[in-house]
Amino acid sequence: MSSDQATPTAATVTLCSRAQALTGAGWTPGQLMVIEPGSSFLFELPTSGTVLIGRGPDAQLRLQAALISRHHARLELSGADVTVFDLGSRNGTRVNGERIGLSRKLVTGDIITLCDVALIYTQPAGTKISRLIHETADVLRARLAEEVEQAFHTHRSGALLCVRCGPMDAAQRQQLADLASPHLHLSDVLAWHRSGEELLLLRPDCDEHEAQALATQLLGSLRATLPAVRAGYACCPADGYSVEGLVEGACTAAERAAAGEPLAAPAAVSTIRIGERSVLVADPAMIRLYALINRLAQSDLPVLVTGETGAGKEIAAQALHSGSRRAGHRLVSINCAALAESLAESELFGHEKGAFSGASAAKVGLLESAHGGTVFFDEVGELPLAMQAKLLRALEEKRIMRVGDTKERPIDVRFIAATNRKLLEEVSKGKFRQDLYFRLTSAVLTLPPLRERQRELPLLARLFLAEACQRAGRPLLLLAPATLDVMLRYGWPGNVRELRNAMDYAATVVSEPVVEPEHLPESLRPTAPPPTAPATEALDGSVARLARNLLRLPVTNKLEAIEAALVTEAMRMTEGNKSAAARLLGVHRRIVERRLDKHAGDS
Repeated sequence: MSSDQATPTAATVTLCSRAQALTGAGWTPGQLMVIEPGSSFLFELPTSGTVLIGRGPDAQLRLQAALISRHHARLELSGADVTVFDLGSRNGTRVNGERIGLSRKLVTGDIITLCDVALIYTQPAGTKISRLIHETADVLRARLAEEVEQAFHTHRSGALLCVRCGPMDAAQRQQLADLASPHLHLSDVLAWHRSGEELLLLRPDCDEHEAQALATQLLGSLRATLPAVRAGYACCPADGYSVEGLVEGACTAAERAAAGEPLAAPAAVSTIRIGERSVLVADPAMIRLYALINRLAQSDLPVLVTGETGAGKEIAAQALHSGSRRAGHRLVSINCAALAESLAESELFGHEKGAFSGASAAKVGLLESAHGGTVFFDEVGELPLAMQAKLLRALEEKRIMRVGDTKERPIDVRFIAATNRKLLEEVSKGKFRQDLYFRLTSAVLTLPPLRERQRELPLLARLFLAEACQRAGRPLLLLAPATLDVMLRYGWPGNVRELRNAMDYAATVVSEPVVEPEHLPESLRPTAPPPTAPATEALDGSVARLARNLLRLPVTNKLEAIEAALVTEAMRMTEGNKSAAARLLGVHRRIVERRLDKHAGDS
């Protein structure tokens, strides 16, 4: 018997027998494609009940791999619902590369990995695509989180689409699902969102151009039945690695899109006018923050703004002032860290002529000069304790006394303070007055750091780069995808200020039209390449990629493509080395060469 004719149970299984095992049985929905190191076969699932998976003789799906536990995992089936349970196995059970806890509900296209064995699940025969649409978005968010995690480590792209239809009953949602069905892949994950008024669609391995094409196709099929249908899309990593940011981006884009036209998330951002400047707001946390600012602006409550250096605390203070009834008066900003302790009282409260040596004339203090407006104490934690006591009185009484004067003067000001310190800890150390702390914290705004505002980061980077190019009088520069990826992975201790400086630097030093990672300031560049994944993890990722690619193909082509896909994936993993690909597949090099020639001829 030649190696091409070896049986699947032989010690060394040929690629031919593997392809025969996959194609000969006729792969239909309602099955598991089982890919073991030495063989591949199909396992038909029952319509209900349980399936025990392991090496034990009582396992319905019995596997031969040495690392598999006797009772490794269990499937529970009830109608269209299939759930996998890990049975306390030593090496665990993974779904799409993520180790599960006790259990995980499956959807079509899920890859179950047990050590070096992969099980690819497809829905029962006759299941409509609408059966994949869950009543809540919880499953989709969990899958999106997995895709985001994998994208972070593998640089693979993915897209989330939102189809906005408005209120629909169950029959209309079913009709929408049926109309969308021809454009969907088995690897897509769908969920109803916002009481069934929006359909979310997660498509792995999809970039911005493919997402736009898919959204256009969906709208083309739905427009005749739903004239007001809209669609938006967000992509990872182009629009960040935040699950909430991607969901919010796709939904906001769908909400703002013109009827029948898809809109990308970056085109749906909000711009808030604060005085003479415009502020881009896109991240969900920042949208909520500025909504709160709008409400607080209507009152005179003291507000404490907290956040890291460079996160935008001064802009928040300006927004509170410009949205208030005091907007027609002054906003006086005081940098408490720059106040000399010996002159702090005079600067804040003013002084009379002759109050001290050198006081040749009376002086209006900063608080008095802000009468009718707002006073912003930046880095309030830096104020000396003596000044904290005087500030507390001014806050409570709305009256001040100049140095060298004997009478108090009323002031009508609103107080806003900001700090990057943890003031409660400063209170416990005796460095900040507790009574002042409670007086300043009638309302507290916490600005998230830039590293947590993933949806805004690419948008701000492009905006700052465009502004820097305009100031430098040079054509607009573009950010390479790899550059954005580096920036999304960076911690940004200096936050927005550091990002602006980095874009100023790039606009100054880059001579090419595109900013590559090596053009960024050295502090932003990764110090070492990411660690290489162990061989087993790399193989798991390869199986997942292969399966997703197969699941995208039309059914008529899928069986024909399996053999070619196995060879192609092996060649990709070994960078075109035929001998190494043959070792990976467990076959002779001649077999790889024959299959490459065969499929080259077919193409």
